[in-house]
Order: sequence, then structure tokens, then C-alpha cells
Amino acid sequence: MEKIHLKKNAETVASPFFQSVMLPLLRYKRMTYTIVTATLMVTLVYCLLIPNWYTSTATILPTSGSGGLSGLSSFAGSLADLGLGTMMQADENSSALFPKILKSRLISEKILNHQFDFNFENQKQSMTLAEYINADNRDKEIKKLNKLITINVDKSTGVIRLSAMTEYPELSALVVHTYLDELNDYNMNNRTSKAQENKNFIENRLTGVIAELYTVEEKLKTFQNNNRNYLASSDPTLRQEHLRLQRQVSIKEAVMLQLTKQFELARVEAAKDIPIVRVIDKGSVPIMKTKPSRTIYMFMALIGSIIFSVILSLSFELFQKREISKQMNNILLSPEVEMNKFEKKIFQRTTNRMNNKENKIENIDRTSV
Repeated sequence: MEKIHLKKNAETVASPFFQSVMLPLLRYKRMTYTIVTATLMVTLVYCLLIPNWYTSTATILPTSGSGGLSGLSSFAGSLADLGLGTMMQADENSSALFPKILKSRLISEKILNHQFDFNFENQKQSMTLAEYINADNRDKEIKKLNKLITINVDKSTGVIRLSAMTEYPELSALVVHTYLDELNDYNMNNRTSKAQENKNFIENRLTGVIAELYTVEEKLKTFQNNNRNYLASSDPTLRQEHLRLQRQVSIKEAVMLQLTKQFELARVEAAKDIPIVRVIDKGSVPIMKTKPSRTIYMFMALIGSIIFSVILSLSFELFQKREISKQMNNILLSPEVEMNKFEKKIFQRTTNRMNNKENKIENIDRTSV
């Protein structure tokens, strides 16, 4: 009988990539299927349990401060965007301070204590944000509130976007509306500008001058009542006292008239100087959820489980090869086996050739299949 010889060609010899990567993956494919399936099932359960989050966004137009420095302020802001530093601070009457005001502790505490009434899934809900956040103390409540609130400022246009994200659509919109109301209330009642300070100073000075004028007029009236014949009197002291009192009344009247004019102008300037919150979009009730993106979660779980399975299969294969090598070394180092150097070399070469032949036969069988 003739012997059949297998020719070693490119089709029967497996590539190193197949031997080192694909073969371990095929050997441990059941483990891979188990890991991927279990990971996807756990991720699916997690996606079904986590709630939806809804975001409501309000858009606020920029408000420039009055005066001739608004151009310099915008120029300084442009330099800051370029990384060249600021030449002057933000105008105290502009909307550049709105984000700081909205994030302040004063506004945050008012928002946390505000009672919100809304509907969710045809059920009436009533709660404060402090109850919704459910933190241990006020500092933690403010910290968690700042995570729910997002304030973005467009550097090119100055437009401010205020967003609130909660698990309830109507609550998100109500939180944004309350922030806008508190911002407007702060600007009207708490925020003091230079024009407002000037108006208050003139108003206080005018009140004092009116009181002084009333006092001087009373003194002149008393003098005239006590000295009815002061015009016909030849006493120079009486005439001098009468002229002095009349002069004081005239001065106080002139000062009062001048302060009255300045006070009316200051009132107009103070009214113009109040930064008005100009809102384009007050923030509607969101219909679409913001997060979670369950499709992305499932996709990431699939990719992650596959990568983990590949690494685990290659690790098992490497560990198995190391175990075989360790066993062969134990045989060579065993005291029961006595070999000289020549015999050890022959034994090592023989075992290596046998392993190589077994790998080749296994590869040929797999490629033929």
C-alpha cells in the first residue's frame, strides 16, 4: 500500500493569528456566550428600573448696562475670550451677573423652600425641592440642586440658557419658572446700582433740606409775629435779623428746587438702570425624555462583554500553556528522573516537536471543517 503524504502548503498551515487568538476564542465560545448573555440581561433589567429624566430650558436675552462704558465692557470680554485678560470687571447693571445670581445661596434656598404643585401620570403631586432632593443638610441640598440646574452662556451673543432636569416634566418647567421669578425679584428689590445709590442719596438730602427750610420758615414767622413793626423800626439789629432769616429761606428754597430737579432725573436714570430679565423662552413642559439612553447602554454592555470575554479567553489559554510548561519542568527537575545534559536537551526537543505536531494536526482538522 502506498503511503499518503500531506503536503505542507499555505492552506493546511494555520496563521499565527488564528493559533494565538481565534483558536482560544473558539475553544471558550460557550463561556463567551454566557458572559455576553448575562451582561445584556443585567443591563436590560437596570434600564427598565432607572427612571426617565426630563429637562426644561429657558432662554434669557442679554441686558447691557447703561452708560458709555458698555462698549469697553464688551471689548474687555472679547479680550478675556482670547485669553488676554480682562481690562475691567463686568458691568454691574448687565446680565453678565445673572448666572452668579442664579447660583447664589440666597436664590438656591428660596428655590429649595418653594412648594411645587404639579401632575404626573394623572396624579397630583405637591413637594418642595428639598423634599425631592432628600439630603441630610442644607449644604448637601444646594450641592445636589446645582447638579439639577445647568446655566450656559453663549460667549458670542451673551444669551443665557437656564435648564432644570428632574424626574417629572411639569416639575422641571416649574423650577425654571421659579428661578426666573426669583431673578426678576432680586433685580427689582435687592440689586443696587450706581444710579439707584445716587437717587437714594439725593432723596435723603432733599428730605433734609425740606426739614431745614421748614425750620427756617418757622423762625422767620416767629420773628415777624414778635416784631410786627420791624419795617418801621429804626433798630438795625431787627432789620439785620430779618434780612438774615429771609436770606436763609431763599437759599433753602433754591437748594430744594435744585435737588427736586436732580431727584426727578435720578428716578428716571434708576428706573432705566434696573436690569430687566428679557425672556425668549420661559421653559415649556418637556415631552421627550433627556436620559437615560437605553440603546446606548445596551450597545456599551454588548461591546464591553465581548471585550471582557476575549481577554478572559486569551488569559485562560495563556494560563494553560504555562501550566503545561510548568509540568514539563517539574518532570525534568524531579529527583526520580536522572538525566544528563544531552538527554535533557533531547527530551526538551522531543516534547517541543510533539507539541508542535499536535497543534498542526489540530489546526488542519479545524481548517478542514
